[in-house]
Amino acid sequence: MIFYELIPPRAGAAQELEGLLTLCRELTGTVDAINIPEIYEESRRESVPGRKPLPERIEPRAFAKAIQTTAGIESVVNRVTVHHPEPAQLRWMRETYTEYGIRNLILVGGESRQMGYPGPSVVEAAKLSRQEGLDFLLGGITIPSRSHEQERVRQKYAQGLSFFTTQVLLDSNDIVDLIQGLNGLDVRIFLSFAPISNRRDLEFLKWLGVDVPNNVVWAVEQGGDAAMAVEKSTSLASAILTDVFDNLPAHPPALGINIEQITRRNFGAARQMLAHLGPFYRRHLQTRYPGATGDCEPASLFEAPDQATSPKWRQP
Repeated sequence: MIFYELIPPRAGAAQELEGLLTLCRELTGTVDAINIPEIYEESRRESVPGRKPLPERIEPRAFAKAIQTTAGIESVVNRVTVHHPEPAQLRWMRETYTEYGIRNLILVGGESRQMGYPGPSVVEAAKLSRQEGLDFLLGGITIPSRSHEQERVRQKYAQGLSFFTTQVLLDSNDIVDLIQGLNGLDVRIFLSFAPISNRRDLEFLKWLGVDVPNNVVWAVEQGGDAAMAVEKSTSLASAILTDVFDNLPAHPPALGINIEQITRRNFGAARQMLAHLGPFYRRHLQTRYPGATGDCEPASLFEAPDQATSPKWRQP
């Protein structure tokens, strides 16, 4: 399965919204779902001199509903669970399920365990969803370089999270170790990749907590213009994907890919990466599983608020 990540448009920017919906219609048959992050002003952002405040954007669930209604592609809404107390979080979940017709959620925790938050953790939010009888397909975020990440994924899987998207990957070592450590687990891992056009992209990724190897920094600095840098980052993504498939355990988790743009200036570069990496990923699948076609099936548009999610989502 292939995710394509899109940041919600700015509030009140009707032309921007329509442009993104047009893009989603163009992506029909190329991707399985649009992955929509929820953007928050975290404390780290306040510590970066000169960084502008984030613009107000429409709600991810409103953007997701527009995509599903007009483009016919399933959406995956990210929800940061810790910023709202439990009653408000539960109310949001009910509304998202019944009024917005959303069936796929990625539950995201806070930026630091040391900070006090008013809302539930990812595991607590998953329990709330189950207790309320909301038939969401729940996912989470995995950070392959984090200590004891295999145990974290397994614990969250036991609480009902069935798929995980990784941080942007710039090296294969940690993700290969994670995939091997999840041998036998019936879960899906989406490997996240993003084009890198210059040193500022790397600094932004570092700020997000991504592990940026020195050789990647050197390659970007030596890459010349932005087009060459993007080509090199796409080649790096291909090499990481190949390394993962070459080192799969006997019973690996199902693998998908998630293409991000990370910054507005990489809007076109992300589509270029998708055009290359999508077929490349499918060829790996066909080699590993000769009976698979590797084609994206048309996404199922939710016709009613109580309609269950697409069966293929339930079968990693």
